[in-house]
Amino acid sequence: MEIKRKTPIKRNNKFFSGEDFNLEIDFAQEYMEQDANQTVILYQVDLSKTQVNDVYKEAKKGAIKFKTPIELPCVYEIQDAEMKNYNTEFAKGIYAKPGKLMLTVLIRTLEELSCDIKRGDYIGVQITPTQREYFTVTDDGRVGSLSNKMSMYGTIPMARYVSCAYVDPSEFQG
Repeated sequence: MEIKRKTPIKRNNKFFSGEDFNLEIDFAQEYMEQDANQTVILYQVDLSKTQVNDVYKEAKKGAIKFKTPIELPCVYEIQDAEMKNYNTEFAKGIYAKPGKLMLTVLIRTLEELSCDIKRGDYIGVQITPTQREYFTVTDDGRVGSLSNKMSMYGTIPMARYVSCAYVDPSEFQG
């Protein structure tokens, strides 16, 4: 006896309705917005107002224009700092390189806030009431959202896992 499905899902051969998906997303959204209560500030680059070089498609320092910053509910982790050195032969000139920012954001949240995260955008993380650190998006998670980890049972993309690199304070001030 064959089960009739509203939406055929051939990858895992189980029934998973839109209502079930929305319920799971409701749980995830409630967790992120109320339980975890972590937010970052998204500074989207406004490509229509930013003047770029015709050949290299790069903007000069200070010429990048941004859209209105958006406070974005998510779950994030700042990874441990890495110890580096300028001279690997003699291990001299040791310095600490701040860790990456990894954040998970629901696709529904991006849609509700009418925004998108793109490579090159900036993310601000409020560390203390007086200290905010900035990161730039190096992987916007579009391709990664297709993985089983970021989709609902390997069928419907539900979240994006975004990777960001630390930005020197002289590069971006918010």
